[in-house]
Formats: sequence, structure tokens, C-alpha cells
Amino acid sequence: MKHLQFFATLLIAGTMFTACGSEDKKNDDPKPVEAVTADSFQGTFSVGNSDGTTYTQENVDVTYAVTDTAGFVLTFKQVSFSPKMPVKIDMDIPNVTYENENGKITLSGNEIIPYAMGGEFPKYTITNLSGTVNDGTLSVSMNCGSSPVTFEGSKK
Repeated sequence: MKHLQFFATLLIAGTMFTACGSEDKKNDDPKPVEAVTADSFQGTFSVGNSDGTTYTQENVDVTYAVTDTAGFVLTFKQVSFSPKMPVKIDMDIPNVTYENENGKITLSGNEIIPYAMGGEFPKYTITNLSGTVNDGTLSVSMNCGSSPVTFEGSKK
């Protein structure tokens, strides 16, 4: 009988500690990522090649979103950097610095590692990013690795 009472006491104590522990854990759960602001543009994506030529892709969709975790994120959808590139990719550029002054958003960034195909691409680190979102247009220029890239588009 003593063993049964001891076991019951341990079981009750364990349940109390477990309940307290799960309450604490609920408070530490991360918040879901929510877009605070988002917009979509369509336009011309151009890449400068090392041989001096420029590869241009028309009707490229680019979105931006301001999120809780990654800040200002530019997403270039279904782009290729050369006519020889076998697939088109979606490329995310997180943590772009931005300022919103009277509805004109000014973009900048340097040393940003882009994401594509489920992972980071440090070989194509974004440098010298600058741009604006103003009056229904998005204009961005940057270096993606060693290649200069531009995008000019209008709100969809």
C-alpha cells in the first residue's frame, strides 16, 4: 500500500510539473510570419554578362513583402540569368533596408545572401542594391555576384 501511495504522489507531482512546463513553452512559441505590406510588379529583368552583352527577360513578376522575421523581402519570380540557364528560379532577397517617406519607398542593401531553390546562394551575394517604389513603379539595380542586374516594372 505504501508503494501505491508513493507512486500516486509521484504521478500527481509529475503532472503538476508537466502542466507548468507546457504553459511556459506556449509563451516561447515563435509568431507566425505575416506580411505587413505586400505588392506585385511586372516588368523587365536585365543581366549584364561578362562578355559585355545584356540578357533581358520581359514580363518578370517581382513582389515585395515586409515581414516580421525577414524584414523587407524582394522576390524575383521565374528568372534566368542567361539564355543558357536550364531552369528559371524564384530568388528571394531578404533584409533589404528600406525607408518609407510620404509613400515613396527607398531601397538599399549590401552583402545580402539570396535564397533560391530552397537554400542560400552565397556565390551570388547581392551588393550595391538600390531602388525605389514610387507611383506604382518598382526600380531596382544591384550586383548579383559579379553580374549587374536591373529591374524596371509597374504595379500589376
